[in-house]
Amino acid sequence: KSFYFASIFLSRDCFTYCSQLYNFCRIVDDIADNNYRNKKFLLKNIYKSVANPHLFESKYVSEIKPLIKLNILNKACLKELIHGVMLDTKKKISILDKSELVNYAYYVAGTVGIMMANILNTKNKYAYKYAVDLGIAMQLTNIMRDIIEDASIDRVYYPKTWIKLTSKEILENNSNTIKNINKATKRLFELSEIYYKSAFKGIAFLPFRSRFAILLALFVYRQIGRKIIKNNFSNLKKREIVSLYEKILCLLKAFFIFTFNFNTHLKKYQHDKYLHDTIKNKTFLKSIIYDEE
Repeated sequence: KSFYFASIFLSRDCFTYCSQLYNFCRIVDDIADNNYRNKKFLLKNIYKSVANPHLFESKYVSEIKPLIKLNILNKACLKELIHGVMLDTKKKISILDKSELVNYAYYVAGTVGIMMANILNTKNKYAYKYAVDLGIAMQLTNIMRDIIEDASIDRVYYPKTWIKLTSKEILENNSNTIKNINKATKRLFELSEIYYKSAFKGIAFLPFRSRFAILLALFVYRQIGRKIIKNNFSNLKKREIVSLYEKILCLLKAFFIFTFNFNTHLKKYQHDKYLHDTIKNKTFLKSIIYDEE
């Protein structure tokens, strides 16, 4: 819903392509999240179909195949996305440290940021770095929001170096663990803010027609994490959402900043490379985007 609210400000073609990419992401996520006996097999077939569309067929790839053929969607990024989602097929999921967390967020969301930038017809490859940051930020927000839902299926994405709790202990939600969980949530929120702030600097690199929609998407999604903190760590009680009223406030804020903040449209080649230091060197981001500089 947050995606749709912002995407209505895109051009018709961009909206269509974004919707097709979103649908594909939803499909692979659902396969990993649901109790399919053959989920790994399905995802491997999708991977093969993306890698070699002429040799392997998959009904789940049919909608985005034209976009792959037209190079609107990058094969390497799609494969990395599926690789990341396949990590979610393990019976038990835990993240060791911040480095592993950022890498996971890159695979399942940073890659989507790169593909979105391409869909929006972004010519300057420097923008992809900021697009990755927006994807990572949004995924960190997802992890905060879904801590209880994830724990219910034995997934803990909070790094062990931050908090050593099992999914069972998270679900017990007793006073001895709540304080530690809240500290880790605050830390995760602060990390997401770093990536959101970096992503904001990348708005200027987008085509003018698309800037407002992405700025709005940033504000709306960022609001989820801010609500969790403001409402005394509400992620342990419910799945936080952004109401229509709050979306309208984000819309007004985005309009004001888009119109009156000159920095929104000023390209600054000042990306903090440290944000990507721990991302693996063989990824599309490191091996292609950084190597092209």
